[in-house]
Amino acid sequence: MKRKIVFIGTLIIILISSSISGICSIKSITYEGKYELIKYAYSILDLSFGKETKFFQINPQVDNYDNLFITLMCNKKIRACQSGKTDSNNSQRIKLDIKEAVVKCINDKRFGGILSEEEVNDAEIVFTFLFNKKQIYGDLDDLEERIELGIHAIEIENGDKKAYFKESVPITKNYSLKITLERLCEKANLDKNCYVDPGTKIFIYNTITFKGDRKNRILDLYRYNTLINLDEINNELLFKRITLAKTWFINNINNKTKRLQYMYYPSLDKYSSANNHVRQLATLWSITKLKNFFQDSSFDDLIKETLNYYLDHSVRTGKNYSYIMIENEAKLAYSAFLILSLLHVSDYPDNNKLLTSLAKGIISLQNDDGSFNTYFVSERNTGIDYYPGEAMLALMKLYNKTRNKTYLDSVYKAFHYYKEYWRKNKNTAFIPWHTQAYFLLYNETKDPGIKDFIFEINDWLVNRYQIRNDIYKDKIGGFPQNNPRNSTSSYLEGIADAYLLARNTGDNFHLIKYRKAIRLGVRFIILTQYTEDNAFYIGNQKRTLGGFRHSLISNIQRIDYTQHAIMALMKIYGNKALD
Repeated sequence: MKRKIVFIGTLIIILISSSISGICSIKSITYEGKYELIKYAYSILDLSFGKETKFFQINPQVDNYDNLFITLMCNKKIRACQSGKTDSNNSQRIKLDIKEAVVKCINDKRFGGILSEEEVNDAEIVFTFLFNKKQIYGDLDDLEERIELGIHAIEIENGDKKAYFKESVPITKNYSLKITLERLCEKANLDKNCYVDPGTKIFIYNTITFKGDRKNRILDLYRYNTLINLDEINNELLFKRITLAKTWFINNINNKTKRLQYMYYPSLDKYSSANNHVRQLATLWSITKLKNFFQDSSFDDLIKETLNYYLDHSVRTGKNYSYIMIENEAKLAYSAFLILSLLHVSDYPDNNKLLTSLAKGIISLQNDDGSFNTYFVSERNTGIDYYPGEAMLALMKLYNKTRNKTYLDSVYKAFHYYKEYWRKNKNTAFIPWHTQAYFLLYNETKDPGIKDFIFEINDWLVNRYQIRNDIYKDKIGGFPQNNPRNSTSSYLEGIADAYLLARNTGDNFHLIKYRKAIRLGVRFIILTQYTEDNAFYIGNQKRTLGGFRHSLISNIQRIDYTQHAIMALMKIYGNKALD
C-alpha cells in the first residue's frame, strides 16, 4: 500500500505579520533562529512519513503574524504550498501553523500530484514573513507607485470574497502588476478588473524570506533572488559569471537554423517567434569575443553558421563596397557588427576583403558635416543614437588592426559633429557606443577635447541615472533610476572605458567616481543572472541558467541582455577595475 507523502522536494514557509509588536520579532530572527524553524518543519515532515527524527523545539517566538505558508519544492520545482490557520492568540501558534501547513502540503495535488517519500529527502524549506499590513488606494498608476513586485504580498477583499498572493507570485509567473491584480481578482472569484471597483479593498504586506535544506544551508531570499554584498564583487566572481553565461548561449541554439534563439520566456518555457537582426549580429560579436576569451572551440559552428547567413545577404555595389540587405532593410549597424565580428575570426574566407568592403560601405554613408546616414539605399534615418556610434567603434577597431588612416579620419570628423549633436539632444542611448569609439580615438589623437567629452557624457549618465541609494537594496547600482533594468550593462560598457581613460590620464576624481559606479553596476547586473541559487522556481533550467533577465521583476531572456552583460563583465575583468 502506497503512503501519501507530505513533502515535495523543497519546502517553502511564508509567515505573514501585520501588527507592530510582531515586526521586531520577525526582523530580529537570527541565523540560529532560522535554522531552528527549518529543522522543526523537517521534523513534522519526516514524522508524517513515519521516519525517525529528532523533534526540534522552536526557541524564537514568532508572533503577531497574519498567516504562515509552507511551499514544498523538489528537484528545483514547486510541489506544494499551504498555510496554517491557528488562532492568533494561541501561544503555540507558530508550531501549530507549521504542522498544519506541512501536513496539508503532503496532499496538495496542484503542482504535480501528491509528494513521494523519495522527494522528501531532497526537501528545502523557505520561510517568508509577511508583516506590516497596510491598505492602499488609487488607480493602476497609483498602485504602481505603492506596490513593489517581488517585495510586497498583495491581498484583495470585496465583501465576503478575498484572496492574496505571496510576494513570489509575480516573480515566478513573470506577471506585471496589472496581470497580478487581474489574476488575484479571478482567484477571489471576482471579475478580473475588480481591483478598480470602489468596493474592493487592496492591502499590501512587507516580506522577509529565507530558505534552508537538510545540509543546514540557510539562504536569505530577496525578491525571490539571492543578494550579493559589494565586497563579494571581484574578478574571481566575474570570471565565474562569464563562464556561466557561455553555457547559456550554447544551450539556446536553434536546432533548425543553427543560430541563436532570439528571446526566451522562462516562466512559460517557450521561445519567441520574433527576431532582431541587429541584436543577432551584436551577439555574434560578443560570442567571437567569448571564444577568444576562453580559447574555446565550442562556438565555432555557431559563429560560422551566423556569419554565413548574414554574409549571404551581402550586396556588392559598383563602387567597390558592400552592405547587408535583410528583409528590404540595409542598416548601418549590420555592417558595423559584421566588422566587429570578423576582426575576431581571422580565418574566415576572404576576411580582409570583407572587412575592407564593409568599411568602405560605412564611409560611403558619411556626410560632409561628419554625420552618418543610418541606412543604405533609403532616406530612412532612424537609429541615430545607436548606429553611428556602433559604426565608429567598428572603424576604430579596424584602424587598430590595419592602421588605415581613412578610418581614423572618418571617426575624428564624426566626433565633432556628434559632440554638438548630443549636447542638443541629450540621451542615454548615445553614450556607451560613442564612449567606446572615442576612447580608442583619444588613444590615437590625444585630443583633450575628446577626453573631456567622454567625461562629460559619462558624468551626466552616472549623476542623473544610476541608483545610489534606495529603500529596495537590490535596485542600487541599476540604471535608470525610475526603472532599473538590463540597459545597465550597456552603460557599463562605456563607463568601463571612461574608467580606464581616467586611470591612464591620472584623473583621480573620475577614477574613483567610475570605479564606484562600476562596482555598484556590476552587482546589479549579476543579480539579474540566473544561477542555481535563484532559478529554483524555473522548470527548464538548462535553457535558463547563465542567462540574464530583463530586470529584477521580469525574467524574460533576450540575446542582447546576455550579450551586453558579458561584454561589460569581460571588459571590467580585463580592466581590473574591481581590484
